[in-house]
Amino acid sequence: MYSQETLYQLIFTEQWKEILDALYLQRKTIKGDTLLTHAGQVFENAFFSKVKDYTLTDRATCDLLDTLYVLHHGKFYLLTDANYKTLVIELAKRKSISEAINYARIFPEEPESKKVIQQYKDEKLATELSNPNVKLPVNWIEIFNRLFELINDKDDVATYFSGPRFINVVKEVKPYHPDYTQYIDQRNSEGKSTSRKIYYYDILIALNDNERTNVILRFLDLLQPFKAEKVKQVRILMGMESVSTKQDVSQIAADSQVSQNPKVFISYSWDDEDHQQWVLNLANRLRSHGIDIILDKYHLKAGKSITHFVENGIRVAERIIIIFTPNYKLKADKRDGGVGYEYSIMNNTLYQNQTGNEKIIPVLRAGSNTESIPEFMQQYIHLDLRNDLTFDNSYKDLLREIYNEPSIVMPELGEKPQF
Repeated sequence: MYSQETLYQLIFTEQWKEILDALYLQRKTIKGDTLLTHAGQVFENAFFSKVKDYTLTDRATCDLLDTLYVLHHGKFYLLTDANYKTLVIELAKRKSISEAINYARIFPEEPESKKVIQQYKDEKLATELSNPNVKLPVNWIEIFNRLFELINDKDDVATYFSGPRFINVVKEVKPYHPDYTQYIDQRNSEGKSTSRKIYYYDILIALNDNERTNVILRFLDLLQPFKAEKVKQVRILMGMESVSTKQDVSQIAADSQVSQNPKVFISYSWDDEDHQQWVLNLANRLRSHGIDIILDKYHLKAGKSITHFVENGIRVAERIIIIFTPNYKLKADKRDGGVGYEYSIMNNTLYQNQTGNEKIIPVLRAGSNTESIPEFMQQYIHLDLRNDLTFDNSYKDLLREIYNEPSIVMPELGEKPQF
């Protein structure tokens, strides 16, 4: 049983990382133990009294603050209101201005937040003055109509942009834009149409030229993996790509050899702590063998967009490992959460290349084929990593698959013998 004496000893020796690990791993024990809860509050006060003395450029301190922010927002360990405010302000002081602004806006009336907000405005203004607004071409209506056609296919989960999803992309460029509910309520109160095509147009036309261009380019980036040819046509209309382009980037990637350090995206479900640790161990081991792993636990931090991480990760990855378990199938079938979204995008890729899948590597970790693998995916050969006793052999098969180095190579066809 974890004791408050252990926590106090860590506090006394200022072993902050070990304490944060304990707050996560022992969260259930701490939540139900009055003495441990009190020890946690002692840690908060001790940590924040010390952190103010650490240099603002210290990377380790910033990592600790990031971790504590994730623990609080994930409801793994809840800070007191006062210490949460201190945490946010410390992050605002230590982050680059592009990230700091997101923290400063949480408590905008705090003096440190006001400094960050003003600095952000000053730098933004300076950027706008040095880079005059890019004017959209005169064929703006055609560009919009082509874009709307790309994002209006309700049968294509990966490329369909509902109202909330559309506005979330706009907010990446214009953070203060009203959210979906606020915007629709405003239109209703003004008696304006809530037809998607009409209000999408109104939203874009209300942006300044530079914002509008950046929003459209962001949409095109998201659509590129799925509708490359149509995206290319919009880019040409915007003057962003030459008609004489000889070969699409996607084709160049397809024709190239496996890179020295292939990028691999891992898709899995957060079944329990043991499974999450197994996935992390697998990712760490693959990295040790030269594979550039894209994993949520490596890359997702407070303030980051999960949707953007998934879309960008799948887009840039040379291979995708899907780790199948019964819970993964349940979430994939229901299109639930991050797994559901990832599966929708990957499914689209497979539908387009049913006979030539060269990107997705199915891995069975738990359960039977029918229990763990969605029906459409059952047609593909998978690697079986269920047995930890034979893991090393299965792991070698996985490495060979990623590097396209099969253990059995078909010999060259010989000549007909002389009889």
